[in-house]
Amino acid sequence: MFIGWIRNKSFSTDLELFSSSIIIDKSLVMKTFHANQSLCFGAYDENRLVAFISAYESDNSIIINNFYYMPEISSDAKKRLIKLLLDNIKEDKKTILFMSRKNEKDLLLSFDFQEYAKFKKAIYGGEAVAFNFTNATAKSINNENYLSIMTSLDKRAFGESRVTYTKDVLFKQSSLVLSTSVGYQHSYAIDKSLVKISPWIMEDAAFSDAEKILRGVIYHRGLKKLFAFIPSNVKEITDLYASYKFDLSDEYVLLYKNTKPDINLEMIYAF
Repeated sequence: MFIGWIRNKSFSTDLELFSSSIIIDKSLVMKTFHANQSLCFGAYDENRLVAFISAYESDNSIIINNFYYMPEISSDAKKRLIKLLLDNIKEDKKTILFMSRKNEKDLLLSFDFQEYAKFKKAIYGGEAVAFNFTNATAKSINNENYLSIMTSLDKRAFGESRVTYTKDVLFKQSSLVLSTSVGYQHSYAIDKSLVKISPWIMEDAAFSDAEKILRGVIYHRGLKKLFAFIPSNVKEITDLYASYKFDLSDEYVLLYKNTKPDINLEMIYAF
């Protein structure tokens, strides 16, 4: 097995073949790859891509935003892939973040990652939920000044601006931005039936506006399957999702390496 740099010329084709077996965010992978190829690595079984990892660097932090692998990949191969990425991160003082599945946690802890907060993967199955959604409500969550709101809230929630990452890496043709004066939500399609909410940031105690925005994304997305990563220990947030029939059984952990981040979890309605 070869583990190293992504094979540039065939990566798009390799990714298409890979995604026929595993649901992945192909747009996120490719945009991250084009943003900085030096932080993207793959594992190949002969000429077949069987695993890959990537990271995106912001001013104060680095997020490992893709880590996918075929079921048959060994723990040793996963470790080699993670080590290769970490060895090529030049900024050894920047916070490195990773949203880990529960069964990946020990693997990352072996590289001196630490637990920051527990998260849930909130999943909405697409079933109808009875609620009112009027034209007045629709207008109230379509604030055209969402970029200035995003800039301000990101700095308060994360301690740095993530606007460039959201605009240049997450935004795509299917993006839907809903916002008010106290928060914004971005969602986008992974495929024809699956939508990810990321990010969604609100002022503290802005529950009324948050509920309008959640109703809005359910309404506008036409009862597609939705998912989001939400902080497990913020009751106001988990209660909101649960009240709209999101399943909260999947457990995740936000891990960090190097400097401990200062994230206001009460503002994070979707990571």
